[in-house]
Amino acid sequence: MSQRYPDHILFRPKEYNKLWQVFTGQMLLLSEYQPQPTLRLNLTLPEKARVPVVDFHFHLGSLQGLSLKELVAAMDACGVRAVVNLDSDPRTMEKYHQEIDSQYPDRFIQFHMVRFGAMRRNREFITHLVAELEVAVRSGARGVKVWKNFGLTTVDTDGRLVSVDDERLDPLWRKAAQLGVPVLMHTADPTPFFSPVDRYNERYEELRQYPEWSLADSRFPRKSELLAQRENLLKRHSDTVFVGAHLGDNGEDLQYVGYLLDTYPNYYVDISSRPSELGRQPYAAREFFMKYQDRILFGTDGGYGLGMKGWSIERFYRTYFCFLETANEYFDYPLWGVNNQGRWKIYGLYLPDEVLQKVYYRNAAKLLKLEK
Repeated sequence: MSQRYPDHILFRPKEYNKLWQVFTGQMLLLSEYQPQPTLRLNLTLPEKARVPVVDFHFHLGSLQGLSLKELVAAMDACGVRAVVNLDSDPRTMEKYHQEIDSQYPDRFIQFHMVRFGAMRRNREFITHLVAELEVAVRSGARGVKVWKNFGLTTVDTDGRLVSVDDERLDPLWRKAAQLGVPVLMHTADPTPFFSPVDRYNERYEELRQYPEWSLADSRFPRKSELLAQRENLLKRHSDTVFVGAHLGDNGEDLQYVGYLLDTYPNYYVDISSRPSELGRQPYAAREFFMKYQDRILFGTDGGYGLGMKGWSIERFYRTYFCFLETANEYFDYPLWGVNNQGRWKIYGLYLPDEVLQKVYYRNAAKLLKLEK
């Protein structure tokens, strides 16, 4: 127990007085500390985005208790023209076409989610994966989604962990280039997820709430390894467009994200689930958006959490717009209270319209071949 929880107060006798302070009410548990800001701020919440929006990162499969009709009504109210659904695969593509596209044409764009389980079952997996991609694109898929298990837990038929830059998968990435579809890749996770879940981890509360999200165990590769493997992929497949989901999962280090964008013209990033990181470094973030306005895609990671703890779809989208469009200070990041990523607030970037037009729509339209 002492090895697993080295910072636990039971294994630090000199700190036993703190137990008494908690028991007598002299000290609060962290979970009970909920300070209320006393700042008097004039906050504005945009009802609708200033220009039409394509949400490049959405999960229809994780919506809970919300109908498509409610989602589309919220999209209309907020100015969201279309969302990219990342939960489609060969088993569900036809279902999505029949149940969604027929009711709401041009509102939902399907991406093909690669099923890497084939690598564990079949030594001829690459032929299977390439064939699935071709079928998906013929069926209407506009892009490819690679989930984070690739690089972290995916193994081959010999039980060996498959690296992100595994050369056996080169035909798949070349096929994506030939078909003209982007590959949205979730590689790694936030840096604190790879750190020990202790009192020094700034996302301690979140990782205690969801312990399965922690990647600190040595059985997982280190984040630096995963990022190096992804860079090898970007370098080796310069004709394939890759999109780094969640700011390439490096929102804590915009200098590194900028390095990748400067070095690899085939690389883009979406901002899904990262206002919480970007919004606490507003000066650096605004400079980043201004410099890389042609390579950043609006995305939300919408799905799970919507409708919970007061986070309606409308409030969810409008908080993103507040972050991008206004000079508001010290407000909740999207899904605050559902996913407690950290005890901080965020600040708006007040981006100019010409940048918003690219981030909200034009960059997505270019990659997805939409009408402008």
